[in-house]
Amino acid sequence: MGRIPSTTQENLPQATPSPFLKRYRQRLRLFWQRWLLPVLLALTIATVASLVMPLGLFSFQPLPELGEEDIGRPFRGVEPFKVARDIEVVDEISTQAKRERMRDRVLVVVDYEPSTQEAILRNIQRGFKNMRAVLAQERGAANAREAKTNKRAEAERQALLQKAKAVFLENFSTLGDEDFEALVGDRFSDASEKAAQLLIDVAYKSRLLSSREALLQMNAADLRVRTLGGTGEYMLRALPPEVMDLQEAQTELDRFASVPGNLLPETSPLLRRAVLRLAKRELRANLTINRAETETRRAAAYAEVAAVRVVLRKGQKIIGDGELITHAHLRLIEALRSQADPTENLRQHVGSFSTVLLFLFACFVFFRTALSRFRPSSKDLVFLATLLLGMVLTLFFWRIISEALSERHPRLSLQALQALFPLATGAALVRFVLGEEAALFFAIAFSAIAGMLLGDSLSFASAALAVSCLASASIARAQDRKGIFKAGLLSGVLAFFVMFFWGLAEGKYLWECLATGFSAMLGLSFGLPALVMALTPIVEFAFGYASDLKLLELANLNHPALKELIVRAPGTYHHSIVMGSLVESAAQAISANPLLARSCAYYHDIGKGANPRYFAENQKGENPHDFLRPVESAAIIKQHVIDGLELAKQHKLPKRVMEAIPQHHGTRRIAYFFHKASTQAGEGVQVDESAFCYMGPKPQFREAALVMLADVAEAAARSSASTSPEELKTLVLKMVNLIFSEGQLDECDLTLKDLHKVVDAFVVALSGIYHARPQYPAEAFKTNKPETTPKLLST
Repeated sequence: MGRIPSTTQENLPQATPSPFLKRYRQRLRLFWQRWLLPVLLALTIATVASLVMPLGLFSFQPLPELGEEDIGRPFRGVEPFKVARDIEVVDEISTQAKRERMRDRVLVVVDYEPSTQEAILRNIQRGFKNMRAVLAQERGAANAREAKTNKRAEAERQALLQKAKAVFLENFSTLGDEDFEALVGDRFSDASEKAAQLLIDVAYKSRLLSSREALLQMNAADLRVRTLGGTGEYMLRALPPEVMDLQEAQTELDRFASVPGNLLPETSPLLRRAVLRLAKRELRANLTINRAETETRRAAAYAEVAAVRVVLRKGQKIIGDGELITHAHLRLIEALRSQADPTENLRQHVGSFSTVLLFLFACFVFFRTALSRFRPSSKDLVFLATLLLGMVLTLFFWRIISEALSERHPRLSLQALQALFPLATGAALVRFVLGEEAALFFAIAFSAIAGMLLGDSLSFASAALAVSCLASASIARAQDRKGIFKAGLLSGVLAFFVMFFWGLAEGKYLWECLATGFSAMLGLSFGLPALVMALTPIVEFAFGYASDLKLLELANLNHPALKELIVRAPGTYHHSIVMGSLVESAAQAISANPLLARSCAYYHDIGKGANPRYFAENQKGENPHDFLRPVESAAIIKQHVIDGLELAKQHKLPKRVMEAIPQHHGTRRIAYFFHKASTQAGEGVQVDESAFCYMGPKPQFREAALVMLADVAEAAARSSASTSPEELKTLVLKMVNLIFSEGQLDECDLTLKDLHKVVDAFVVALSGIYHARPQYPAEAFKTNKPETTPKLLST
């Protein structure tokens, strides 16, 4: 015998709060679930994502403090110091070297005076002419001296020579007495004059500088020649015979004069030496280095050279652990330090945070408004956020591991190592325990964040989205490990082609594309099934979800709750089994979850096991309700919902299955006892209807609504005298219309089209259960064989 409530009051509904307070609480709960909780979770995700994304200039590594004293020492760091994003830095050393080279390429500017040679030749001509005139005067005086004494004549001669030398110095440079007397002895003849002019012509076949030391100091191999008084410029080699200094020109005259026959062959050596020394002393530079113009041009060339910028690619190593520090490392680090902005990392983290936050908000708003079936509860939002954070952090650490492996083994492709990460695991797990809308939302959100996390990689983002969608679709109805591995294999094959063709589109080598594709296929084919099977029990335990694997366990009739029900309430047990068949066929017709619907049907009335004899399907003989008031009977009937929830908690049934226990009744009225109470009260007496209504809530998901519809349809069919398909359809339509008209289906997403499919499925299933059987004649049970075995039961 089941327990009977000792009093009526303990089963009556408790006092309810005021309507205003009830509406306020409901609005607050809706605001929390629909907006406040999603915003808080999105803020958390965006914060974590912005911290792990490699957007900062130096990522999370502090800039090494290195100086000149560290050169030659090994660098010590937890990981190699790398650049977190593409950046250009100025190489000051290379810039300075390039500017110096461009400065040195500017030719030394020299001014050429073409009249120098002509002036010297004219000076020689005038000097020799003047000297001949002086010497002609000296000859006339010599005839007069013949009558004078020798002593007086010699004095006059010396005075004349002094006068002649003074005239000589007016036109020529100083000359030794020996050379001067040799020229005087030759009477400054025309031959000597022409010889001197010949030497000047020989010397000025080259351009003459005062000294070559200045050119050597200015590192000039070529000269930029400007003719004074002209407009053009030309280049000249700063080497003999094009350009000589005065010393080199004098040496050239010595060589020329040493050749027999070149200089006064019929005269004495003294005269030749005198003419040669005279010509050498008369040489003047006709090239003058213009230092001011040269420096101006070199300064302009120096300033025009742009700074040498070194492009550092994202992930490029600057210095690794154990690597000896060099000047090049110091220059790069100093360049990075010079471009470092104290607010840059903050600005970039704020930007990444805002990007992720706005992306999640936009996706959530779209899914909430455009997809009517996307109505995640608070628990669902927490689960999605937790899983998304877990996937993002795991991918972050996997990126660090793959970079370290690629650093130690350069032959391993970094992209291939990153592709080993099973990108579709999260979406597949969401689809395994929730609906396809939640899985799509998760796939879009994670794919975008994964692409940013792996360096704004569009290839990884697109691959993650594609394989997540396929994995979610293929794992939706996986009821064993084979189905899960099949989903992993299908998504792995898709990942291979996506990564392979993306590599070709990016212009990579064929072997790199193949390596990345095979890595992605291996990661998903084996990693996804392993992770899904490992995480599913944890998720089920932590959040109370029921995957298809869990539902298969619940659908096993050997479950302790069902075995207890068949002992205590066999009629209810049979009713639940029939309900399972009905809702499973209906769920298949409207693409709901058949396993979830069947599990909800099996356990929807387990609370009746507490007081089984108070329910019609378990009664044999007297009805206990005949001795109770209608309100007491209604309280006992409603109590089976509370008892059912307690038993569900004891047996740790999934949340969805537990929710179906109160929802399959909704807020419907217990019509039989309400009518009985109204009849007993008499006309004009108002009966409290709330005492005869279930507490609800109304069905919130399709499978719970199917259980409600199947419950009334099966009860009506069981009590119907006619079980023909036509009569059953009329009866089922009537009951479905009744539920619909009561508004019990307002809070679930069953459409009218779905209801028509449900009616058809119910009719087919009920026809198979309650079909009319032929009446067998008595002769069908007789046998012609003698009865040789004892009877088990006696009549």
